[in-house]
Amino acid sequence: MSEASLLERIIVLSWVFLAVTGGFNGMYICFHGIGRFDRYFSKLNDFKQESYSPFDRFCRMHRYSFQYVFGSNRPEISLSLKIWLIYTCISLILFWLSMIIGQLNLHFGFNPLE
Repeated sequence: MSEASLLERIIVLSWVFLAVTGGFNGMYICFHGIGRFDRYFSKLNDFKQESYSPFDRFCRMHRYSFQYVFGSNRPEISLSLKIWLIYTCISLILFWLSMIIGQLNLHFGFNPLE
């Protein structure tokens, strides 16, 4: 029998769910979905001229979602795109927080979750 409490199980399963679905969401945005955001957030006169580089798309995914959620660029968009951007921002924060915790544990032996 596991020694984890119900709350710990819920937190871990939520973390895993967000990480997995956020990863698939990020891959979809980088390869197909970024065009839906470019028409609202692109600084170019013709948003179709945005770069097709996967690295540039990855950067734009971060920029668009963080700008929208934190309020520095809020164009009028549909409710479904708003929810998508908010979910993308939450999953990106979770991803980078996980990376930071992993690096702290790897290099310094410090695990804030213990």
